[in-house]
Amino acid sequence: MKRIAFFLGSAIMIMFLTASVFSQENIRLGVVTKSVENMYSKPSHQVDVVSQALLGTTVKILQTQKDDQQNDWYYIETPDTYQGWIDGRAVRVYKEGEKPYASEGQVIEITSLFAYIYSTPDVTKQKPLLMAPISTVLEIGKYEERWGEVTLPCGHKGYIQVGDGQIKQAPFRRPRLNPDQMVALAKRFLGLPYFWGGTSPLGLDCSGFVQLIYRLSGVEILRDADIQFSKSGLMEVPKGQEKAGDLVFFGKNSITHVGMMISDKEFIHATTHDRPVVQISNLYDEYWQKLYQGCRRPKS
Repeated sequence: MKRIAFFLGSAIMIMFLTASVFSQENIRLGVVTKSVENMYSKPSHQVDVVSQALLGTTVKILQTQKDDQQNDWYYIETPDTYQGWIDGRAVRVYKEGEKPYASEGQVIEITSLFAYIYSTPDVTKQKPLLMAPISTVLEIGKYEERWGEVTLPCGHKGYIQVGDGQIKQAPFRRPRLNPDQMVALAKRFLGLPYFWGGTSPLGLDCSGFVQLIYRLSGVEILRDADIQFSKSGLMEVPKGQEKAGDLVFFGKNSITHVGMMISDKEFIHATTHDRPVVQISNLYDEYWQKLYQGCRRPKS
């Protein structure tokens, strides 16, 4: 996925950032309090989505602005260095000296595609408070065989079913998965909808999908397909030597699409081609061969 309009439109903003207003002392930190929140190219809900920030993510707040209704908007940077505008109501700004959310102590990392958080340890009495998508990390206190008490980024308490995640001690590093494990993980997302800018099971774009699979596999890469191709520190793989776990890139004149190989011939990807869902395609189909630009692999 490539967001040409966004990056051209942001170039001046970024130059201004580095030159004056966005000096280090002006940067604040905050934590995302909504399940999945859109990041936009401008401070408005009526423009294009460039990415998303997930529940519990600590972000840099580079600039604030009010819209016509006097609602706050924050220009943020996510941990993968991606920038965009987010509705200020979805972010809690940290107090001075406050430690980032879920950065230490006991946490639960969500491993189900979605996990619901309830106000009581019961799935029948009330509707869920929130949904936490896969890869979310939440602070957890006491837990028993089924239920655990979590402290949400907003400060409220809730209950989560322990089977939706793994209890860990923060900070932690995700273990590196082997190619077979990566393929099995990626196939869990089959049939989920395509969504431009999406980074969660609610909807994914091509680069958001492979970034999420790689992150859960213990490999951090950047956000957009063209950047993943050239600037994520991945190794170039000669055409014809693709194997499971490799990323394959496509485009007519530039890189605009990415998928992950699941064998030496097939790849899985979030695409609008044929059906707007996560699906499996054959690399050697004529359609994809005409667009095929190259392959990249994580370093050992």
